[in-house]
Amino acid sequence: MSKAGSTRWSNFAYTAGASPVPMFPAVSPFPWPAARFAGAARRGRRWVGLLAAALVAAGPLGAQTGGDLPPIQVTPLPVCFPPSAPILGDEILNEVAPGIRRFSRNAPAELADYVGEWFYPALSSRLMEDDLGRRLASRLDAYRNARGALLNELTEKLVALNQADEAARAAALRELAAAQRPRILALEKEAEDLRRELISGGLMDWNVHWSRDRGWRVGNTRFAADVFEQEARFQVVRAAAFYYDGLLPEQRALLLEAAMELRTRARAIRPPPPTRKEDPRAMFFSPATARLRLPANLSPALTEKIGHYNREKAELKNELRDAVLAHDSSWTIRRNQALVDLAERQEPRLAALDRLAEEIRAGLSAVRAAPLAAPPQIPPSLIQRIEGYNRDRRVIMREFESAVQAAEQRVERPQLDRSMPTDERENRVRQYAAERAAAREKVSAQFQESAKDRLEEMRQRYVAIREDLALVASSQFDRETGKPFDADSLLRAYTSAMEKYDAFGREEVIYRGYRLAMLLPGLSREQRRLLFNAVMVGLAQPLPPSEQAPRGQQPEFRS
Repeated sequence: MSKAGSTRWSNFAYTAGASPVPMFPAVSPFPWPAARFAGAARRGRRWVGLLAAALVAAGPLGAQTGGDLPPIQVTPLPVCFPPSAPILGDEILNEVAPGIRRFSRNAPAELADYVGEWFYPALSSRLMEDDLGRRLASRLDAYRNARGALLNELTEKLVALNQADEAARAAALRELAAAQRPRILALEKEAEDLRRELISGGLMDWNVHWSRDRGWRVGNTRFAADVFEQEARFQVVRAAAFYYDGLLPEQRALLLEAAMELRTRARAIRPPPPTRKEDPRAMFFSPATARLRLPANLSPALTEKIGHYNREKAELKNELRDAVLAHDSSWTIRRNQALVDLAERQEPRLAALDRLAEEIRAGLSAVRAAPLAAPPQIPPSLIQRIEGYNRDRRVIMREFESAVQAAEQRVERPQLDRSMPTDERENRVRQYAAERAAAREKVSAQFQESAKDRLEEMRQRYVAIREDLALVASSQFDRETGKPFDADSLLRAYTSAMEKYDAFGREEVIYRGYRLAMLLPGLSREQRRLLFNAVMVGLAQPLPPSEQAPRGQQPEFRS
């Protein structure tokens, strides 16, 4: 976000990271029914069709026609990946951030019940291809019912123990964990079997593996530029979490964490930079992919323990990531065996990491939360003006970004082939990037001209609001520093205080299950995974639209 007052209104030229309209910080105060599957079972018809085509091509009838049969056209495989777990207390967005992908489709609504499952992408492809079938649909229903029964048993016990003393609660949770463990493991095995069958489809169906049509491989393909290699690394690690065999559930989640980190790197090195950056204060914790912001008043001993946890976890993630990338060009059987061997080596360390996380939970439960400070005073009428300005600014920015994205999409992508000389591939990529930059600059100039009256009206509102903020700030002082406020520091202090109030309210209402799954001492690893799975469903985040599985010799941007 641009600093207030720092944007030059006379210069609207598009530059990476620049905001053509300055924005004030936000100042606003403080059940999903299971869907049924109705896809037709077309596997038998497809198999018969393929068999007939093969017989016609090879048999006497094919020879008598005197011509070649047209080749079978393989359509791009659509696939949806689930939304990432938010940071504890963050605002849940009501819509997916706009993207620039062509040929994307809305995620099927039936996926909402399976946001936390490792078979989510494979299921998405089956649903979008209308190729699920009654048998798999029945197994999914049975799986969901079994998952719900275990979850109800766990949550009912947690409610019953809410007022129990610490010793009684710990003993009861240990007893329940021992009773539930074999059933949760059986449920996870069924989820793994579903994942494999949804991908392969069995003998008489199409394979929907993300990598089935991919022409590039990390470690084997010579990528046209570093941006493509970084993008490829992200895509392979993300897909491995959902599609590769031989992994433990904890390892799949660690791979997702690694993919999120790779995604940040891949996105950062190509223009324009991301508008929403990851919060450096947020830390991945347990179960993996869950994140929180640590309180400021931690003891040195607890801080050291958290540092040890992060170092051990980073080593496990790096080993997993490197193994996946090292075997991207390997035969499937060799890669699977390598991952099975790694799982056996890492399992004791994963158990030790879980024990360390439990010690950290005990330490965090003893930390007293810092009291919430009241925000500085801003008149309600001025707050309404700021909110109205920000709302109108978002409309203008959406129009501008849509125009830029449309212009970029009209630039024809270069045709890259491994047989091309390296210099020619790099020249085509550079030319493509230059044409996209030129398209952005042209759209920027056109938008500036067509919206100049609206931009001038917004500028006048911005200046008037800042003048009134400066007047309000002149009579107030910062409680932490004792210095008088100006317009910028007043708004920052107000926004910071209201964000803390909002986060506290969200944690108490929306994120209660999230907090329990991550921070309640006494739960087993299996119970935390079960509970966090339900949390991901209950958060009801917008489902990201589909993307096409990779097909060409160079990766397309998905990060």
